[in-house]
Amino acid sequence: MPAGRPSDYNPDIAADICREIGTHSSSLESILASDERYPGTSTFYRWLLERPELRDIYARAKTEQLQILADEIQAIADEPQPGEVVTIKGNDREVKISDMLEHRKLRIDARKWLLSKLDPKKYGDKTAITGDGGGPVQIITSIPRPPK
Repeated sequence: MPAGRPSDYNPDIAADICREIGTHSSSLESILASDERYPGTSTFYRWLLERPELRDIYARAKTEQLQILADEIQAIADEPQPGEVVTIKGNDREVKISDMLEHRKLRIDARKWLLSKLDPKKYGDKTAITGDGGGPVQIITSIPRPPK
């Protein structure tokens, strides 16, 4: 048996990878690294280029993954994440258990950024340009008369 990851396209393996993508928030690279049956990242991208049917399955899986990321935001915001805060002053070391608010905020912000970039229509910031009272924008132009 040859060593290394597979490089020949296998539709069953490709379907398994897409199933993992659509049911986890993990990156493609970490999903591929999690199982020795899976190809390396560059091989999977080559499969995507060569196989339109895989591109369709992959696109659906990525859409499902976005919903998972969106759902995780709520869980991260609602659940405290205790951790150690270590302060060292000279030879003294103080350890305090505290909620990791900054870390939770970073995790939420990273997911929000990914969502807004990968599906801006659904998750991006919406900017509405309206006229007076929320009505339509009116464009009024005037052409100056030439001097007499």
